[in-house]
Amino acid sequence: MRKLIKADDGVGLVEFALVVPLLILLTVGFLDVARAMNAVVLLGSASQEGAHYAALDPSATIPPGQIVPPAIASAAIARTAPLNGNAITVTAEYYDAATATFRPWPTAGIPTSSPAPAGVMVRITVSYPWTAVSAIAGNLLSPNGSNVLTSTSLMETRR
Repeated sequence: MRKLIKADDGVGLVEFALVVPLLILLTVGFLDVARAMNAVVLLGSASQEGAHYAALDPSATIPPGQIVPPAIASAAIARTAPLNGNAITVTAEYYDAATATFRPWPTAGIPTSSPAPAGVMVRITVSYPWTAVSAIAGNLLSPNGSNVLTSTSLMETRR
């Protein structure tokens, strides 16, 4: 009978070549998740800072051509230092008790004649378009295809 030659040369190299792409993919996925969590924490801090500023100064006015008082927007954007500040969107609203809805921030600030001048709720929303490095993490973190991270904070005014 003939003896079959069994050589194990190169088996380790083949196994290494099969495992390394998976390890790289996992590492990039973990980094994407960490980047997304960092952005979410920063956006939460930014919306809280914007709401705090809006609660302390509900009479902040909006100059022509803008939709949010610049003081509120800059207070919120200042908390998002590592993120691209030009890509961040800030919206400001106040609660109108007469209609029981949130309304966009008025140009002249929240009216002092609102139903509860000392306790009007303000809502600040901060949004940031986030892109994943790997497609797998991007699909995992945003299955519907929307890659906009958003954080909202509510606070009561103190007039």
